[in-house]
Order: sequence, then structure tokens, then C-alpha cells
Amino acid sequence: MMSERPPLKEQAADHLRKALDADDPDTKNFHIRSALQFEECIEATDQADHPHAD
Repeated sequence: MMSERPPLKEQAADHLRKALDADDPDTKNFHIRSALQFEECIEATDQADHPHAD
């Protein structure tokens, strides 16, 4: 089954590339914030997949 969206890591990287290319500070900030949000999702997903064993 094909997913409609690329993996989260790819989307985060894409936002970072767009941030580097952006001349407008607001656009740059938008893409940086978006990338950080994807990274938060990736971390949360990783933690859900691999709970810490104490």
C-alpha cells in the first residue's frame, strides 16, 4: 500500500531545505518550526515503539 505522504523524517528534511532556500524570515521560521514539529512526532513515535525498560 502506497502512503500518500513521505515518511516523517523526509518531510522534516524537506522543511529544513525549504528554510535554507527561503529569503523571507517568516517563511524561514515557518519551515524551521515545521521541521521541529516533525522531529517531535518522530521522537514520540520512536518512544511509543520502544518503551524504556527500567
